[in-house]
Amino acid sequence: MQRGVIRLTMGSIQILSERMSNRIAAGEVVERPASIVKELIENALDAGATRIEVELEEGGKRLIRVVDDGCGMDAEDAALSVQRFATSKIASPEDLERIATMGFRGEALPSIASVSQMRITTRPHDADEGTMLTIEGGEITDARAIGCPPGTTIEVASLFYNTPARRKFLRTTATERGHCTDWIAWLAMARPDVAIKVTHDGTVLLTSPGRGDLRAVVSEVYGSNVARQMVPVEMDTGAVRITGLVSRPELTRAGRKHQIFIVNRRYVRSMALGHALSEAYGILLPSGKHPLCALHLEVPAELVDPNVHPTKIEVRFRNQAEMHNLLQQAIEEALEREGIRPSGGRRPIIPPQQAGRWEGPDVAARLRARRLRVNPFADRVDERDDGLGVHDGEPATAAVFTPREGEEGGELAPEDRLMPLGQVAAAYIACRAGDDLLLVDQHRAAERVIADRISGEEGQVRRQMLVLPLTLELTDAERAAVEEHRAQLNELGFQIEPFGGSDFIVRAVPATLVDTNVEQVLHEIVEELLEWGAAERAQGRERLVATVACHAAVKAGQALTDREIADLIRALNASPTPAVCPHGDPIIVSMSREEIDRRFGRG
Repeated sequence: MQRGVIRLTMGSIQILSERMSNRIAAGEVVERPASIVKELIENALDAGATRIEVELEEGGKRLIRVVDDGCGMDAEDAALSVQRFATSKIASPEDLERIATMGFRGEALPSIASVSQMRITTRPHDADEGTMLTIEGGEITDARAIGCPPGTTIEVASLFYNTPARRKFLRTTATERGHCTDWIAWLAMARPDVAIKVTHDGTVLLTSPGRGDLRAVVSEVYGSNVARQMVPVEMDTGAVRITGLVSRPELTRAGRKHQIFIVNRRYVRSMALGHALSEAYGILLPSGKHPLCALHLEVPAELVDPNVHPTKIEVRFRNQAEMHNLLQQAIEEALEREGIRPSGGRRPIIPPQQAGRWEGPDVAARLRARRLRVNPFADRVDERDDGLGVHDGEPATAAVFTPREGEEGGELAPEDRLMPLGQVAAAYIACRAGDDLLLVDQHRAAERVIADRISGEEGQVRRQMLVLPLTLELTDAERAAVEEHRAQLNELGFQIEPFGGSDFIVRAVPATLVDTNVEQVLHEIVEELLEWGAAERAQGRERLVATVACHAAVKAGQALTDREIADLIRALNASPTPAVCPHGDPIIVSMSREEIDRRFGRG
């Protein structure tokens, strides 16, 4: 056979059965219980529900039950709903250009049914009786008339019972529950006019009042303390309306997970919108911190394409640049009204034109010229860009510092001991060691020092009791992460206890964290725990020590006093591993006397 040539025999290509097609489609739609929760709630919203109840057992692995008071279905529609490509939401190609419903593909129910045991109980409001369907592995095994309330109840039991290879990849009950409640919280913020109640194993996790009050929903999800620190946003151009809440600059998180963008009542992710949010705050934000938000954008449907991702979570605007500018200005004006940001100096609003014909400045080129850290309009996004740029010409020859081992343990040899000279760019500390010039990354150095102190006290970490215990308000997903790692956190010097609902009370912290913003540090630690995969969990205590040290350490951009610089370098000199931080990154780079002479043209 010639290389690169595939020979097919007669009968090699086959049309898959509908059952197999549904199994394959399920791989797109059903990733975990949260995927099912999302699809079923979206269907309930499209059915006009004003009340939705979600019951979960074992994080949704054992049971997901979604009850709504929507329009319901008759017997014929109920049977059609579990057939592929059956939908009531689109009828012509033109409908795809102006999608206004949450779901429209007609694949969710048959895909879910193909990997679970499903029961649908439904009744239209004007009907005397309802219908109950039982579906197992995608096959309808029972269909009958039944008395039931108007609306629809869908029960999904034993997820992946017929595909055990997929079931074994599901995470712990707490983690899967957290993913489910994340989606429910986002949908509740997208539809504050709908009452949503969530229970897990009989315990109420979330209750959205359904009064149309976004701040009330934010309070339910994030806690009353967060809700009080949110600023209202309001802009209406005639073509686009922007409303919602953004946090005051003192309320930030290390990641962007709590930035909720809702376009035409659909929760979406958008790098362009996230970038506009950060730009509106500008220098008000500490380095590496991100504000929280829950923002609604009402945009003409023909200017938005939600069908660019299998789960419809990503959207593409007809003109990204104009939407970026509009959102940025709306947030700037909101911060100005609160006296948080000085007024004036903003560019004028871009006047809305006819749909699809907005004309505006070349925002992409302007933003590139400013060397933004993340540019949503560039052909390639590099989130690791440190803003230093790439320079042509002779490369720098500073080398990663490798200390010689001293006579006492792993401490630095006398000729390698660092002597601080001063801070550079509020990020590095210039030092000398013998005749060499060195730069110390202050954040990584502080990480190493904190990690050494915690690790060196294994089994007897010094903890400091708080004068006033701290109440930590968390989302349910964050609560699940804390529950999973609480024993390890307590071993590292924290004293964290459940305090009702999703709240925890913190009574003590490692002594090395006493001078930090404990609440902020804990939120950052929890955010990172949420992102941990199997590899991080396998590292156990070592990884957790590195995580605590990272979020407790001084940051790049933080000015240090001479005393603080001296204390940090003194502690680094005493470290058994001063050259690398707990994550394995270099702390020190050096330039030898010979290299300095060469640079000045000597010898």
